Amino acid sequence: MNRSGIKRGTQPLARYKPLEGGQPPARRTRIKQVSAKRQRENRERARLVERLLKKYPLCERCRRAWSRDVHEPRKRSHGADILDPAECVCLCRACHDHVHDNPAESVADGWLIESHDKTTRPRAAAERAAAGAAWREQTQEAS
Repeated sequence: MNRSGIKRGTQPLARYKPLEGGQPPARRTRIKQVSAKRQRENRERARLVERLLKKYPLCERCRRAWSRDVHEPRKRSHGADILDPAECVCLCRACHDHVHDNPAESVADGWLIESHDKTTRPRAAAERAAAGAAWREQTQEAS
């Protein structure tokens, strides 16, 4: 005998009444998949991504390919604001995949920030700001 008290090998419990069809759901309108607040945030995020990709057309990690993704070094679950440009880095798809496939190396290089690190601005964003200004100056002088 098992914990339920029913002996093994016995017949399942019989129904006294057959199952009946249920009533239609009381709610007549569909449940929204995304809240109005989240929709507003997503629209703002899309505008930010568009601005950042125009501002940083080349990947900020390899500087060889066109940037396609906006990466947040600090995860949203760790307190990153997805609408803060200082929390975002523009990467090509290959570099973005590399960052997430190699987290230990990415943390050491500053492309990912660990959960216990509560810095106000990611190191990668600070380095990007300094290196990006110098890089833009060099390209303008060369042309």
